Amino acid sequence: MKQYLEFLESFVVIALVLAGLAGISFNLFRDDGWVEKVFGNIWELHVQYPLIAIPVTIGAIILGTMWRDNRVAKGQRSKLPTYLLYALMLAGVYYVGHYAIRGTL
Repeated sequence: MKQYLEFLESFVVIALVLAGLAGISFNLFRDDGWVEKVFGNIWELHVQYPLIAIPVTIGAIILGTMWRDNRVAKGQRSKLPTYLLYALMLAGVYYVGHYAIRGTL
C-alpha cells in the first residue's frame, strides 16, 4: 500500500510540474503573450514558431545540470531547486484550476 501511495505522490508531483511548465510556456510564447508584451514594441518580436524554444531549453537544462554537479562535487548545496520545484507545482495548481474553472489557459 505504501508503494502505491508513493507512486501516486510522485505522479501528482510530475503532473503538476508539467502542467506548470506547459502553462508558463503557453503564456510566454503565444500570440500577444508575455514575451511579445515585454519585447514586442522594442524589437517588434513576433513569436511564430514556439518550438524553437525546445533546443534552448534542452541546452539550459544541460548547462544547469553541469553547474549543479560541479557545486555538489565541491560540497555546496542550495535550496533553490526545491523552491523552484514548489513554484512550478504551484503554477501547475493555478493553471489546472484556471482551466477547470474557465476552460482556457
